[in-house]
Amino acid sequence: MTTEPLAPFDDRYLADPDATYAELHRLGPAHRIRTPEGTPAWLVTRYEDVRQLLGDPRLARNIRYASDVYRAMPLPSEFSFESVATVDGADHRRLRKFLNQAVSVSRFRAMRPRIEEITAGLIDAMGDSGRTDLIAALAAPLPITVIADMLGVPPADRARFRSWTDGLLGLDAELASHAGAAMYAYLGALIGRKRAEPTGDVLSEWVHGLDEQGRPLDDNDLLGLAFMALLGGYDTTVSTIASSVLILLGDPDLMARLRRDPEQLPAAVEEFLRFHGPVHTAVRRFTTEDVPVGDQVIPAGETVLLSMGAAHRDPAHYPHPERVDLDRGKVPHLAFGNGPHYCPGAEFGRTEVRVALEQVLLRLPRLRLAVPPEQIAWRAAYQIRVPLALPVEY
Repeated sequence: MTTEPLAPFDDRYLADPDATYAELHRLGPAHRIRTPEGTPAWLVTRYEDVRQLLGDPRLARNIRYASDVYRAMPLPSEFSFESVATVDGADHRRLRKFLNQAVSVSRFRAMRPRIEEITAGLIDAMGDSGRTDLIAALAAPLPITVIADMLGVPPADRARFRSWTDGLLGLDAELASHAGAAMYAYLGALIGRKRAEPTGDVLSEWVHGLDEQGRPLDDNDLLGLAFMALLGGYDTTVSTIASSVLILLGDPDLMARLRRDPEQLPAAVEEFLRFHGPVHTAVRRFTTEDVPVGDQVIPAGETVLLSMGAAHRDPAHYPHPERVDLDRGKVPHLAFGNGPHYCPGAEFGRTEVRVALEQVLLRLPRLRLAVPPEQIAWRAAYQIRVPLALPVEY
């Protein structure tokens, strides 16, 4: 008898993903599901399976490996052409080189003082006391300023990216389509300006750069790189800063511990990335052959979603995964992925979060939530989870 696919990303999930993850772990490591968009897929939830499959070449991102059923679905604009996010093997390595250069060690070291300067200025602008939305005041403008500085996005244009990413990553298909079209139109025009008048930023380097065969990047290549840099460098960092502050505000003892001993902050950030990692579900992949997961076999051509959110709540890998535990030791997480698509800007993201939390702990000693925790609204999404606002008093 055929079992009906699960629909795990429902209202209960949006309110409390952890309860859904606990139930999925009881049911097994791989589940036939239907996404809110109507896409049939397999959802993999166990830590070891997710970690291994993130780097498994039998799971490809290129849509040519998808089934006819997936191809017939209305697709988000970011997956409508081949880009750094949707190609594999040598094609991915060719484009990945440009992302790696954008976040090189030398550029990272040069940017650290700028990250500190931006953070200090944002907290200065809050004043000595008051009430604010900490996302609007700090968590959002910090990463968008950093990545926009790197790409050469003019200051007057930067505010639009928050509304575009909220639309792109939410569950409203029409809004996602409009947001994606608007972002791509903007980036296409920006690429045209950089082609005519390079300005010494990363996007200008890409526009005028050559790959290892001496070929320039075409418009699709450039759009994909710019899109992934903005989305990857902005939205996930907003989520991590906001979620980390929320953890601290809910645990005064932990906040006091980090104020006493800020040397523990790097370890705390790693635990926060596990506990409230921004990426709950990885970019969809397609099986190029039959792939066993536990006692299931996922056939070739199936759509697979790898759940980092569930993996981070796997009790077989993390003792008491529902707890924030700074003494957990070096237990690796998957917040930045694994394998060929591992986030190239991981150290940039870590640094922005550490600097933001250092300044919050140092300069906002009486910070507290201005509303009960249950009133914090989260984006209705199952890929990147982020609070929509973080009302605080200080």
